[in-house]
Amino acid sequence: MNNQPIMDAIDPEILDRLAARKEDIENGSPARPGIVAALALASVPVALAALSRDVYGQGTLPAAIKGVLDLALALEIFEDEFYKAVLGTSEVAANNAAFATVRPLAAAVPGAVNTLMQIEKHEKAHRATLLATGATNVFNLSGSSFDFTGARGAGNGPFAKATTDLAFLLQVAQGAEDTGVRAYKGQAATLMPNRDILEAALRIHSVEARHAARIRRMRRAAAGASDIVRWSGTVRGGGAPAAGATDFGTQPTMVRAAFEAMYGAGANATTAPNEINVTQAGLNVATLSGTGFGPEAAQEAFDEPLDRADVIAIVQPFFIPTIS
Repeated sequence: MNNQPIMDAIDPEILDRLAARKEDIENGSPARPGIVAALALASVPVALAALSRDVYGQGTLPAAIKGVLDLALALEIFEDEFYKAVLGTSEVAANNAAFATVRPLAAAVPGAVNTLMQIEKHEKAHRATLLATGATNVFNLSGSSFDFTGARGAGNGPFAKATTDLAFLLQVAQGAEDTGVRAYKGQAATLMPNRDILEAALRIHSVEARHAARIRRMRRAAAGASDIVRWSGTVRGGGAPAAGATDFGTQPTMVRAAFEAMYGAGANATTAPNEINVTQAGLNVATLSGTGFGPEAAQEAFDEPLDRADVIAIVQPFFIPTIS
């Protein structure tokens, strides 16, 4: 069981904001009666919930913003539970058992376990932050809500190789992190009317990008890593090649299709759906004077956004409940 204190799982900057608001109330600033009552109870979860609603103005969140937060929370729960399963710290015994073979392989790589532990802590903090901004676990997700093989509960999906092969596991982890980065970017415009919530989401977005970068370093440092891994994650070439994927497991067609979705198949094509290619904020960055950009360099310089439907299509195989 995870006995981590609840305060340790929350972004320190979020805590600072909540603490400042609490101090304002104690010094006489106006507050709703429910907040005053919650603080009087001295219950950390109750007080946090009340204060966070006050700080982020969540009483009447627009449905569009609430929908973004709820989906983001679902993704963070998935990532948190995934890393806990890999590390063997899940509350679900079957999750820990599934990765028992690959776990010692990770332990043999200097720094790998510490890195995965740190990433998992971040995912837990992201969960707490999203809850503080108004997200709800609308799909009732728990550790038992996921099939990390990508078979929605059958346990024999195309990503089963990740439970026994470290290189494949890191390949999948990179894809998951990159999907998160693109998902947050794709929903940023919806969050713009609420600057506080947008700020919280962008903090998470930047950390997810750091996770993806760190996993790339781990992949490149692994013994026998191929040259293609050095270029993993660029959008040049599009789809599976951009993932630096050299192994597609025992169900290669399905795994390749998943990576094609994660990295935007046909990213160089001007007609590719849901891809911005060289266009950023209405500007063709490949033609801006003084940049030296060509089309390929411009495409590599920006993460391309994923819309909600794209994200759901990518992650649904790992979720046993239907998400929408």
